[in-house]
Amino acid sequence: MCNISSCDVDSKVDQFFQPTLYIIVIILGLPTNCMALWAAYMQVRQRNELGIYLINLSVADLLYILTLPLWIDYFLQHDVWIHGQESCKLFGFIFYTNIYVSIAFLCCISLDRYLAVAYPLRFVKVRRIKTAILVSSTVWIIEIVANSAPLFHDELFQDRFNHTFCFEKYPMQEWVAGMNLYRTFLGFLAPWTAMLVAYRGILAAVRCNISTERQEKAKIKRLALSLILIVLLCFGPYHILLLVRSVMFLRKPCDCSSEETLFAAYHVTLALTSLNCVADPILYCFVNEGARNDVSRALASLMSSACRRRSSSSPSHADILNAGSVTMETPLSTKKQSCVYANSGKTSSYKTELLVMKEECLQMTILGVKK
Repeated sequence: MCNISSCDVDSKVDQFFQPTLYIIVIILGLPTNCMALWAAYMQVRQRNELGIYLINLSVADLLYILTLPLWIDYFLQHDVWIHGQESCKLFGFIFYTNIYVSIAFLCCISLDRYLAVAYPLRFVKVRRIKTAILVSSTVWIIEIVANSAPLFHDELFQDRFNHTFCFEKYPMQEWVAGMNLYRTFLGFLAPWTAMLVAYRGILAAVRCNISTERQEKAKIKRLALSLILIVLLCFGPYHILLLVRSVMFLRKPCDCSSEETLFAAYHVTLALTSLNCVADPILYCFVNEGARNDVSRALASLMSSACRRRSSSSPSHADILNAGSVTMETPLSTKKQSCVYANSGKTSSYKTELLVMKEECLQMTILGVKK
């Protein structure tokens, strides 16, 4: 048993790098994921099972983004959580569970594309809306249960350097090290390996299919490769350091040197996982042609309606010239006659104009009666 209660960990980048990155993710990720959610819904309306996985991916990303303001505050406070134990558990649970939910749904998308390309007729019944809903529900249940252990433990830890860590302890606890191994191998490596296998199958199927155009083949390859790269670049560095920390702790539980050495790099790689929330909507909105067209139509519609509202609310040049004037309308015409009051000594001319207007009104009324 180790008697060390806390390690001397500190990072000079926490107050700058993480808050800046999270703010960028919020600014970019919130609107793009909302658009992606709408595009995925349009895919579902077209009976495309891929839209179900995309909806779940967008929901997971949006939940993650909603937790970022508190994490920004956490790092600005120099690794001090001031929002209480229960909020730490809840927001930490959402934050970390999103990593594995996102990986799982990216894997589902890869496998779905593999079946669509390699076996377009054999697995038609598998690639249905109902099946996608069942698979998505299973993914959520598995990931929630697998990552729920921290909800039953205290997750606020104070050290002798006035840090109040949320969802992290240095040195880590033994059960956390075991859970990290599970997360690394089953939550990250297993899905990523499945995606590699699916990518290889897609390449083989596309190569053998002579009816598919070269441009379409390149698009399919690009989409499959993008899925693999997102998982590798966003989540790979974090899980490498997570594995190193866990293995070194299990070998030397009382050694703080590795934790102190890896602390800053670990926090940076953890922050980089948030880029997934920006990469996901870009992936299927700008690589998937159908989703891209849906988003383009939505943006065009929004811009058109905004322009109409602006033009209807903005005063015209004539309105500006006639500002402060009193207008009169005839019963059968919408032509406006303005009478501008000024101290120019032309009161008689105004009276004459009023008399003329009254005569016009009378004549129009007579004409209306004759009709």
